[in-house]
Amino acid sequence: MMKKLLSCLLAIMMLLSVAGAFADEDRYEQSNVLIKFLNETDLKTKDLALQAQSGDKTDDLVIRIDGDNLHLVTRDNGTESGHVQLNPTGLYMKSGDSVTLLRYATVTSVMQEIVKSVDAMIEETIKNLPEEKEEALTEKELKELKAAVTKLGILASAVAAQERADAVTLGSAAVSFANKFKPEYVLDVKNDDGSVEVSLRSEAFATALAEALDELMSNPAMAELVDRHAALTGGMTFAQAQKEWLLNREATLDAIRTIKTTGKVEENGHITSHFQIGEETAETKVLVYDTDSWVDAEDGEANLTATLGFKDEDPLVVYEFAVAPDYYREKLTAGDSVADVRFNLENGQITSGKVVSVMDDKEELEAEFGPDYLYVKTPEGGISTSVRETWTGKLRYEFVAETAEGEESSIVVDYYEDDDSLVCELNTSESEDSALFKLSRIDKINVDDLSASKNINEITADMIKNELVSLLKMVVSATSAVEAPAK
Repeated sequence: MMKKLLSCLLAIMMLLSVAGAFADEDRYEQSNVLIKFLNETDLKTKDLALQAQSGDKTDDLVIRIDGDNLHLVTRDNGTESGHVQLNPTGLYMKSGDSVTLLRYATVTSVMQEIVKSVDAMIEETIKNLPEEKEEALTEKELKELKAAVTKLGILASAVAAQERADAVTLGSAAVSFANKFKPEYVLDVKNDDGSVEVSLRSEAFATALAEALDELMSNPAMAELVDRHAALTGGMTFAQAQKEWLLNREATLDAIRTIKTTGKVEENGHITSHFQIGEETAETKVLVYDTDSWVDAEDGEANLTATLGFKDEDPLVVYEFAVAPDYYREKLTAGDSVADVRFNLENGQITSGKVVSVMDDKEELEAEFGPDYLYVKTPEGGISTSVRETWTGKLRYEFVAETAEGEESSIVVDYYEDDDSLVCELNTSESEDSALFKLSRIDKINVDDLSASKNINEITADMIKNELVSLLKMVVSATSAVEAPAK
């Protein structure tokens, strides 16, 4: 009987999607037909039935609400095969000529007993924990304890004082370091006809960096701080840092002197920047990074193009970005590889889009989607889905899957009204027969009141506990069998 219930509950899930399928008034100009169908059903003269039909076989679940009673009756080709009734007392289940009752109060009682048993086990475990042996401290031990506490207090004060001293050392070194890079010393600023252009004085920047690091590497307070932390963490000592700086000082400064960087902001929202580093020789090339962007704050639009590569050569990487109230796009190109994402927006929500991924000139993914379609293509195959209204008024969902070899499989789901039924019809390319799921109005059927049956077998708390014990024994037995070594 439970199998039949599950089969019909599947029909419920399929048919409830009818509500969503017909609810989009803007696209199909229809009201929610499920609510309309239920409102127009006279439950005094009709029952509701969820029906699953395949070939000549029909399974249905008849639903009747009678006062405080909910009846669920399963039928095979019109013949009753099961009956469940729920009311404020509990759940009644018919099997043959007898009825089984499970009271809600019984379930609650069993759960409460389980909770109490667990609490009792926890309390017993706590009581049985070994207790530490308590012995009175001698006068000598008390003095030693007081001395230790005092020493800890002194150490804590010393640590706090050291932390404050370290903060002063770091703060002073940072201020002195930053003062070497005063904007008026390392930057050129030009104002020209509503635009501002800022460029770096590379020679001045290199000189400032040399002075700042030379001073830092001769700071005794920093040396003591770094060495103390190196002893604790195993990191680089101050002497090692000095050696690294001396070894790389001139090469670093020479590289910085080759930097050329500018940034320009115009009143019309045009922003550009240029950065390059390196000196072109037979062995080395100049690395270049450029950005070009437009920002329209009034209309909420912006776009950016950023390129990275070597001077006078095709860029290695190109990044493109564009955003507007109704549009969003990101694209990254690296040689023959491309990642491209585009979305159309409406009121901040994505309405359609496209995603493309190409690796080494080979397309790995192409996906397009919109309000009524989805298309995905990969080297392994592809899928496509669509939704539309047919000429006969059916709402049709189509799903097609295609392998790399060109083999196709398809599923078509139709939603429509048919006399006194809302219908979900399922067709696949693998079968000539269709499967039907219906929510139908049917003439009232004879339904017994199971709570008034003369032959009721009640499930007691002891029966539930016995079943739980049996279940636990099965779990323990299975676990033991898994853990036992193979002979």
